[in-house]
Amino acid sequence: MATSTIDSPSSTDTFHLPSSPSDDVATLDYAPAIEPVADESQLKTSAEVSYADDVLDRIDDTLNLIAEAQQVASGNRPVTSYDISIIVPVYNARESLPEVLERIEEVMPSSCEVIVVDDGSTDGSWHYARGLMPKPNLTVLRRRRHHGRGSAIRMGLRHSTGRVVAIQDADMAYDPADLLGAVWPILENKADAVYGSRRLRRDTRRGISFASRLSGRITTLVANLATGMKISDMESSHKVFRGELIRSLELRECDRGFDAEVTAKVARRAKVVMEVPTSFEGDFLDDQFRPSLSTLMQTLRGLVQYRAA
Repeated sequence: MATSTIDSPSSTDTFHLPSSPSDDVATLDYAPAIEPVADESQLKTSAEVSYADDVLDRIDDTLNLIAEAQQVASGNRPVTSYDISIIVPVYNARESLPEVLERIEEVMPSSCEVIVVDDGSTDGSWHYARGLMPKPNLTVLRRRRHHGRGSAIRMGLRHSTGRVVAIQDADMAYDPADLLGAVWPILENKADAVYGSRRLRRDTRRGISFASRLSGRITTLVANLATGMKISDMESSHKVFRGELIRSLELRECDRGFDAEVTAKVARRAKVVMEVPTSFEGDFLDDQFRPSLSTLMQTLRGLVQYRAA
C-alpha cells in the first residue's frame, strides 16, 4: 500500500455545478428520537452497545426500505446511482446544518447525492432536515436514538450509491469545499482512500489546542506503526473512500473508535492512500473537540484490535 500527499485543486472549474437535477428524495418520518443516555456508564460493555446498535439498525433500515420502496413504486424516487455520495452525520447541529448543506450544494457537482443521517438530535435538527423536502439528490435518514457519529456514518454507508463516498460533519468545522481535492483522485482511479489533513495547513495548525495536537500525534503515530501507512492526521473528519471498498468493510464502532477502525481496515484493503490539506475552524474549547484520556485509549485500542483482526 502506498501513501502520498497531493495538493488541492485551486478552483472548481472542472466540475459542473448543479442546475436543475431531476432526482427525487427519500425521507423517513417516524417516532420522536429517544433521549440520549445521560450517564455513559449505563452502557455496560462494548458488546452490549454493539448488540443494541445492531437491533436499532435493523429497525431503522426496515423502516427506511419500506419508505424507499413506496417512493420507487409511486415513481417519486427513480433508481439512480451517483458519482459521489456525501454522508453528513448530524447530532444537535441545527445552527450549522443549513450552512453545511448550502455549501455542499454550492461546491459539489450535480452527480452528487447528500445523505443526512440524524442521530437522535433533540435541538430541531431533524425537523429542519425534514422540512427541506422535497429536494433533489437528498436522502434524509433518522436514528431512533443517539448512538454516536460512527453509527450514523454506518447507516449512511448502507444507503449510499456513489463511486466515491465522502464524510462531512455537520458542525462546519471542516469546509465542504476541501472535499473536492480529496474526491478527485478517487474519481480518476489514482487512490482508494484520501484523508484530509489539518497538519498540512499551517494556518489550521495554529488554531488547534496543544492537547488536541498531542493526542492527534500519538494516535496518528500508532496508526502508522500498526498499519504501515504514512499519514499525518488519522483523526481528521474529512475522509473519502472508493465506494466499493468502504461498503465492503464490516464496520462495528459506534462513536469515538470509528476513525481507528476504518483506518485499520482500509489499510488492509487499499493499495493507495493519499492526503490533501484541509482547513479546520472548530472551537477547541467545545467538549466535542476536547481530547480526553478515555478517548485516546479507546482510539489506540481500536487501532491495535482492528489491525490484528
